Amino acid sequence: MTEKIDKYKVQAALVRSFFDAFSHGVIESQVEDRNEKTTPQSVKKLMLEHYEHIAPAFFDTMFFPLAAINYKYEDIATLAREAQQRGDDMMALVRTACGNEAYYNAMVEEYKRNFSMLLAGKYLSNADHLEGYVRKAEAETEASVDSDRAIELTVRVVMFAYVRGLRQTGESARFDRSVHLGQVHPQQEDARFDRSAHLGQVHPLRGATLFRLMLDAMNILLLDEAVDFADAEATDLASLFLKVCQTQHNFTVMTNEMDRTYSELMKE
Repeated sequence: MTEKIDKYKVQAALVRSFFDAFSHGVIESQVEDRNEKTTPQSVKKLMLEHYEHIAPAFFDTMFFPLAAINYKYEDIATLAREAQQRGDDMMALVRTACGNEAYYNAMVEEYKRNFSMLLAGKYLSNADHLEGYVRKAEAETEASVDSDRAIELTVRVVMFAYVRGLRQTGESARFDRSVHLGQVHPQQEDARFDRSAHLGQVHPLRGATLFRLMLDAMNILLLDEAVDFADAEATDLASLFLKVCQTQHNFTVMTNEMDRTYSELMKE
């Protein structure tokens, strides 16, 4: 039996993960100097230059995950088809995906909060995100998402947003297609560290960023306080992921979804 995560927390994690991953993809595709990649000047400049690309990328990346926390998978295609038949625009489709006005308004607030930070040349820290994301009103009925589904959707958002950011220059080949991301195929449960040791087998120019993005995403999704990653380079990667995932089950759900999503990206 999987655990449950508050729906507002899941939605906020999805929105933050999109902006974090997409912006890093854009920056890495266009800034060669490592020291310049996340300076306020670089972040602000590139976000302004790609201002008109963010909303379409957000819609392409987020429609399905937002819908999937509010509807059954089998109903989402019908939902999208009916909306298109009505002639709904992008934001109307997103409003439908959010399920009701309360969740839509919360999503808009998270969108503004993350985007405004990037336009100011800054990133929202895990601690600030967890302290300030929109919670449910006292009068609202408690609503939650299965943790397995929440993890899978968050993984998809991180990876799709990151690759869409990288592809803003049209240089999709820079995303290394020669290595199967993670190579984390099921093994016996007692081989968990052997399996997770393969996490680092990704193109070095992309792998370090992707795993940092995933660590942050799992942190804000599964925990209520920020984990200190200051010593990340000196610490075993698998141990870091187990720290934010909390259980071997969550870690396995994450790595399996990374494999599935990578396979989808290679078909694009």
